Amino acid sequence: MKIVAFFNLIRWKNLLLIALMQFLIKYCFLTGFGFQTTLSNQLFFILVFATITITASGYIINDIIDLKIDIINKPNKIIIDNKISASNSKNLYFTLTILGILTGTYLSFIIGKASLSLYFIGVSLLLFLYSKYLKGRIIIGNIIVSLLLAFSILIILLFDTPLPINMKQINEVIKIQHAIIFYSIFAFLLNFVREIIKDIEDIDGDYNEGLKTFPIVFGRKTARNFAISISVITIYLLIFVSVRFIEIKTIAFAYILLLIFCPLLYFVIRTWNSETKKQYYFLSKLLKINILLGVLSIPIISNYLKYVIL
Repeated sequence: MKIVAFFNLIRWKNLLLIALMQFLIKYCFLTGFGFQTTLSNQLFFILVFATITITASGYIINDIIDLKIDIINKPNKIIIDNKISASNSKNLYFTLTILGILTGTYLSFIIGKASLSLYFIGVSLLLFLYSKYLKGRIIIGNIIVSLLLAFSILIILLFDTPLPINMKQINEVIKIQHAIIFYSIFAFLLNFVREIIKDIEDIDGDYNEGLKTFPIVFGRKTARNFAISISVITIYLLIFVSVRFIEIKTIAFAYILLLIFCPLLYFVIRTWNSETKKQYYFLSKLLKINILLGVLSIPIISNYLKYVIL
């Protein structure tokens, strides 16, 4: 039973999504194009392990610090002091943090980029500062969490750099890098909207703890409209990208239209009429599904790029 509680505490589904995203970026966009890259398969597994380990520690410290808030916002999902003691949770947090930093540092030195070890130390520190001080600040906390998700994509470019051997391959690498950067922007925007929606959903507990989140300061309606505005910007970016697929790659266009664009448009419509905590919970889950569908589009988009640049 405690094993199940542990996996729920570290948000195993979210960790699996991050790992899947990194694997698809690596094996569809990089090695999938035949490039020799910095990391072998074994070293890449170490990078994924370090990423999800530090992320897991961030979820734990957030639950430890937010225990009083969560008792109000989601009393049926409390794990700390219910299924796992607070002291054991802290031990898990320190263990996973140290393990993630050491693993990431080892990888950085192995590939001759020792300075990259600061990334893992910085992320661990930022996750603690977010949970302790920044989560309740207007927009800042939302931006930090969303940037960390985006960087879990960009980190592949930092550690697993393609090694082009001629000018043609250099141009191919640039186009692939642009595609990866777009995915990181898409992930940032969707998760940023989701963080705003979650703040609206959790407004009661956050207010009781004196937090200054966006919906507390400006009201639910303003926060809702802000989330809709960011969603519309995301939709515009999708349209800008997807029109390139209409004549060249029908499958890619159909996937983006039906499984990313339409669900996001549905989200905007539902958000406009949402009022209750239950409705905002549904919207949060809908956005998570949208993020997953975006991740699963990576093999399709990589095939489009092969058609264009190879």
